[in-house]
This record gives sequence, structure tokens and C-alpha cells, in this order.
Amino acid sequence: MDNISIKDNIRKVRQRRRLTQEEMAHRLNISITAYRDLEKGKTSILNNYVGQIADVFDTSAEELVLGYKPIQMGIQDVKEVREEYQGKVFNLERRIQDLEKVIRLLEENIQSKDQIISMLKK
Repeated sequence: MDNISIKDNIRKVRQRRRLTQEEMAHRLNISITAYRDLEKGKTSILNNYVGQIADVFDTSAEELVLGYKPIQMGIQDVKEVREEYQGKVFNLERRIQDLEKVIRLLEENIQSKDQIISMLKK
């Protein structure tokens, strides 16, 4: 994630929370110019400010950097998702097998009809 994306994420969150740049500067205990430089990307965002800004927004640094709230999953959650997808894969494989049988039957039907047509032409 680059500074441009991070500064854009911070600006969007600030605006959604209806905070001014002045309020942010005050809460971070920095000058308004310093805060504006952060949002403009003139100052490196990937420093101590990301954590402080996240605290002001009552969010995580990851959310500011990524632009969305990451999903927290435990091992049990992962196992459940895996089992769910395994079930879906199994069902899809069975459906494919069923469709392959239908295709074979249709091909046999076509061959039979072609033979009948050929016999009728003679």
C-alpha cells in the first residue's frame, strides 16, 4: 500500500466522521500545517502517525492502510469455511458427472438417429 492510498483512506474516514483537519491536528497534537501535509502525502504516513490517527478514529491501523476493515478469523472459522467449500466442490463434481452422463446419452441418441436416417435414405 502506498502513501497516496493511505492518505486518501485517512481523508475519507475523517470526512465520514465529520472531523475537520483542524480537529485532527488538535487531537494529534500537531500543527494544522503538519496535518495537512500528512493528508497531502508530503509527510510520510508510514510512521508513528498511523497508529495515532487510528486511535482518533477508534479504528485499526490496518483499516487505514488497507481502506477496509480486515476480517479476523480463527482456525475454527477457517475450518468451517473450508468444509463449506469442500461440500460445494463435491456437489459441483457430482453435477458435472451427471451432466457428462446426459451428454453421452444425447450423443448416443444422435448416433442412433443418424443411423436411422442413413437406413431410410437407402
